[in-house]
Amino acid sequence: MRTRRSVSRVFVAALAVAASGAGTAVAQQASGPAGVHVGPLMAIPGVDFAVGHDDNLFYSGINKRGSSVRILSPYVRIEGTPGPHKFDVGLRYDLGRYGNSSNDDYDDYTLSGNADVVFTGRTGLKLHAEDRRSHDPRGSTDRPSADRPDVYKRTGAEGLFHYGAPGAQGAVELDGGYFEKRYQNNRAVTEASDYNTGSGGATFLWRVQPRTDLLFQAQRRNYDYQLASSTLDSTEDRLYAGARWQATAKTDGTVKIGHLKKDFRDSTRTDFSGGSWDAGVRWSPRTYSVVDLLTSRQTNESTGFGDTILTKLYGLSWTHDWNSRFQSQLLGNWRNDQFQGAGVTREDDTGTLGVRFIYQFRRWLRFGAEYAHTNRDSNIQTFDYKRNLLLFTVGATL
Repeated sequence: MRTRRSVSRVFVAALAVAASGAGTAVAQQASGPAGVHVGPLMAIPGVDFAVGHDDNLFYSGINKRGSSVRILSPYVRIEGTPGPHKFDVGLRYDLGRYGNSSNDDYDDYTLSGNADVVFTGRTGLKLHAEDRRSHDPRGSTDRPSADRPDVYKRTGAEGLFHYGAPGAQGAVELDGGYFEKRYQNNRAVTEASDYNTGSGGATFLWRVQPRTDLLFQAQRRNYDYQLASSTLDSTEDRLYAGARWQATAKTDGTVKIGHLKKDFRDSTRTDFSGGSWDAGVRWSPRTYSVVDLLTSRQTNESTGFGDTILTKLYGLSWTHDWNSRFQSQLLGNWRNDQFQGAGVTREDDTGTLGVRFIYQFRRWLRFGAEYAHTNRDSNIQTFDYKRNLLLFTVGATL
């Protein structure tokens, strides 16, 4: 995974998690976007626009460049609910433009679909498929930088099959997926980063309280790199035990603790075996105030430095609705990246602090502002950097 850009992605993801705290005053005040009926389906179009300033485009403490930034994001989502089933398909474009560095402009898109199929009162299937074009900003990976960002496509699907009636003592979930990642440019340095990944797993749930389950989970993931000379092919195995609960004493969440083992097919690479965890907990002290805690310890794929990256992540966000129109979000996260491999001694500590404000001017129109400060401290000084990102946003729907 990308060791530099991932902090900003975690920041955005955590803000999205915080914003999903439905049931709050803002959500109640705004009944949601209107749609257009297309036969039995509902089409919901919209557009987001952001303008602001990024003072460190290249995530660098040495080659630091700032620029104004504009991001236009039109999207449409089509939904259908035949009987107990739910389906949706969405297309979103993200068109980014930099005032001082046109070489870093990007045109990304995500085409995705979801299905929630209910077979019986005991069985159901959830599916997700996507075709995504995205990019690694220059300086966000450990690959040598080219004149333009590294553009890639990621395509694949995943699913989860559930067996167990609501309220039953036990239940079983089977999951699996397959994705392909292919870089589209700068092939001299990106060809080695093309890979296929397949995953599968099983989770056994045992109900100990009306809304609380113990869980026991086993998962396997394979990484198959496409460059014939690559030695990064590997298999990851995870064994977890933990708990999942819903709306118990104003909290809900999942906590999993266990063991992770990553085996490389090439004996010259350094395998990893050690403790792992993955937890997400939401605390709702009030209907209009939500706190989210995220933490994990996982391995991530190398982007040019070391064999693999052992990452510990801690994230905390607070979303509060001050009235029926105005919402604030505060977020902080910290991550530690330890680069694994023979002779590799690099270790990075990266912290991000952010704030976001949303004003729901009308049901169909909202305004916002957000700021994020990121600081990375590495034991190799050339990897240190600081970054400030300020954005003013507008979102409109029907």
